[in-house]
Amino acid sequence: MQVQNIQSNKTTFGYNSLLNADFVRTLESQKKNKAYYSYIKDLVLTTNKAERELREAEKKDKPYLQSFLIATFLPTKILLTNMINTLFPTFQYRKKEIESYAEEIKQSEEIQKDPSHWMNMLVATLNEHQKQDEAAKMADVLSTIMHEIFPEQKFDFSGLSPMFKQHYLDNEDEDVPTEFDDDIKEVRNLNSSIKLGKEKVVEYVPTPQAERGFDGLGGMKELKETLNDKIVGVLRNPKQAKLDNIEYGKKIPKGLLLYGPPGCGKTTVVEHLSTEAGVPLLKLESGSLKSSYWHETSKNIDAAFDYAESMATPDKPVLLMIDDADSFFTERNNHTEQFQAEELTTFLNRIQKAAENNVMVVATTNKYDIMDPAVRSRFDEQIYVGLPDKEARVSILQMLLNQRTKGMNLAENETEVGKVADKLEKFAIREIIGITNRAAMLALKDGRRDIAAEDYAKIIEESQNLKVKEELYKTNATRKPIGFSGQKTVINGPKSIG
Repeated sequence: MQVQNIQSNKTTFGYNSLLNADFVRTLESQKKNKAYYSYIKDLVLTTNKAERELREAEKKDKPYLQSFLIATFLPTKILLTNMINTLFPTFQYRKKEIESYAEEIKQSEEIQKDPSHWMNMLVATLNEHQKQDEAAKMADVLSTIMHEIFPEQKFDFSGLSPMFKQHYLDNEDEDVPTEFDDDIKEVRNLNSSIKLGKEKVVEYVPTPQAERGFDGLGGMKELKETLNDKIVGVLRNPKQAKLDNIEYGKKIPKGLLLYGPPGCGKTTVVEHLSTEAGVPLLKLESGSLKSSYWHETSKNIDAAFDYAESMATPDKPVLLMIDDADSFFTERNNHTEQFQAEELTTFLNRIQKAAENNVMVVATTNKYDIMDPAVRSRFDEQIYVGLPDKEARVSILQMLLNQRTKGMNLAENETEVGKVADKLEKFAIREIIGITNRAAMLALKDGRRDIAAEDYAKIIEESQNLKVKEELYKTNATRKPIGFSGQKTVINGPKSIG
């Protein structure tokens, strides 16, 4: 049984984070009664978040806040554990949770000496429920056997199940001094903030047909090597990353910024990064956050981060993506409105805090130069994603043509595809897709013939104004540009690029 260390002071989480993450994925995959299973998922995430808050209150020695959190967390945790154990018996959810907490108790002499500690009460209660269930099952089996042997007799073995009395706090009726009202109010507002945050993000879910991980991301060889070295390992094994940092000083990135011309696949890179690392990806878009009401945008930002942090576990980080980050992070000046400054400050504070709560923020932008320097400094990994080189353009063309039966002959003709790729120099991926679509329509209108290189030549000649002046996006860039190279590029359609 694994108990994950999450801080250098060896504070641990007794709940089995691997089990919880697996269970959440199971809930998300349920085909029927989705609303009901979504409710259970929210309850799991909120309960785990409440436990983090309880442990934080213990660490800061806030006894009244601890009492309030125990009174709300403990019954919910017990009810939830028993509910999951009943609905999904194959998970052995309760048994594994008991083992996880028991292991943590074993590691702490202080908890062992305090039978009233909430963790001891939790394990004792769950153990008692486990015994009750086992006794009830034995009674049912015994009743069935005796009924078969003596069908005329009526046997009742229900008395085998022990009576159980719940008792959580010695001081549950104690008046809480008014100086702790703010702490209690903060805890009570937590659930509503997480619920609001869920509405402000979109969780990325790959289609069943989509290729996952970096194997499904053609080209970009140098970019993928950089991400593998600096990002993927941290996301896959945060515990090992912390050890590498302590033993060798290997930096743990707090944030990742991808910048460069529009239409070059920055969003697609982030999507494949999440599936390569096997972590959830939440997309945060300006349209869902911005509000015309005073302070409302900042509230939405806080809520989105609260939700992302509630999903993260010690061994399963979360990626939170801010697309078109320049729409929020424009450099401040004398003309900056007060509400814009407030939003920017909120982002600065939450990006810093997110890293401490196992959430890595990833931003994309086409306008690196106009972003506020204070925000840019929060992203200690900054990577330029440029135009595709010839090898990448060839693989993009072959992929697009092979999606059309009338384009397969051209796709197999490497010489002709190479000529087309030469003419597409300085075009972004998004434009290559558009040009391919228009070339295909020319062939369709001309007697439904095969798509030819000449169709491309005509469309490219008409599209010279769409070429990208890449030097405009490299200005003041602070990181080594990383372009495209490699043999395979997967294109699912125009909406997945850029």
